[in-house]
Amino acid sequence: MLLGAVWRRTRERLSTTASGSTTLARDSIDTAQGLVALRYQLLPGSHWRLETGAAGALFGLRSLTGGGNAATFLRMQHEYGARGFWFGGATGVTNRTGDPMRSSTFDTGAWGEFKRTTASLAGVWTRSYDSDLLAASSLRSRRPVGVYAVRDATLTVQQSLAMLDLAAIATIRSGEGVATKVNDRALMLAGSVYLSPVVALTISGGRQLADPLRALPDARFLSASIRVLMLRRDPAVRQIDRYGAIAMTRAVPTGGATLTIRVLAASNARVEAYGSFSNWEPVPMQWVLDAWELQVHVPSGPQRVAVRVNGSQWRAPANLTKVTDEFGGEAGLVVVP
Repeated sequence: MLLGAVWRRTRERLSTTASGSTTLARDSIDTAQGLVALRYQLLPGSHWRLETGAAGALFGLRSLTGGGNAATFLRMQHEYGARGFWFGGATGVTNRTGDPMRSSTFDTGAWGEFKRTTASLAGVWTRSYDSDLLAASSLRSRRPVGVYAVRDATLTVQQSLAMLDLAAIATIRSGEGVATKVNDRALMLAGSVYLSPVVALTISGGRQLADPLRALPDARFLSASIRVLMLRRDPAVRQIDRYGAIAMTRAVPTGGATLTIRVLAASNARVEAYGSFSNWEPVPMQWVLDAWELQVHVPSGPQRVAVRVNGSQWRAPANLTKVTDEFGGEAGLVVVP
């Protein structure tokens, strides 16, 4: 049985994510895992983001003698609308028997979004001393000894439908200890059905290749889980529940204000905002914990803003005065001191 929780918090330029999970089993394979990650916008209005974080795991919780794993990562990401690219690296250490084994990776890739389909292509180069992990899934004639290196190419495709999310992840591996049709390829499939705006049933299965950085073994799996979203108890969420969409401003010492737009819609919807702040160009909003959100800096003076869901008509946030936008549609008016 797997129990897990995720917490996220987003500010104007900084997003924080923390997660933890526990796998309960009848033998020594029970584990506990944790992750803390930060995503920082380098400059206001910049397309560059810096991602960094740390992860850890304990093996064999009942005996506390199964060892553990720890890893850190650093990544630069460039976003431009619904596409972008990244590059970065990570290092980690695994200790099972008192002998620490180090691993390091370099990864790069790109992603893009078209309507409700998202795709990414990533390349990962891994160098590791954890030969036992790869040897367990290798042919006897090709088991690595000492340090080894492998190269992975991974294609991920995600499709969002009305109440259903689908995903497919395919990986091809080459390098030392890698044998054709044994441990050189993997395919994972997953589907999530939204039973309500806050409850989803997820079924996934396939094969994962050995991951030395996180000490994950080569495995075939089939899993089913229920995901429950816990709504935050703050006034903003209560306003979203009541009004559907709101826009708020917060003055900043350097002048102008931070405009925050929040929309209550299904997590698999396509939500956009536009207005005078974007020269009337649609801007995709981001899913943040329990609602769609966008934060931008706006100068002093009158600002007009509108939102739409799944390509529908543009609407003014319910807590703003409705006015006519530059194209004869509806927008909300907010005046920044």
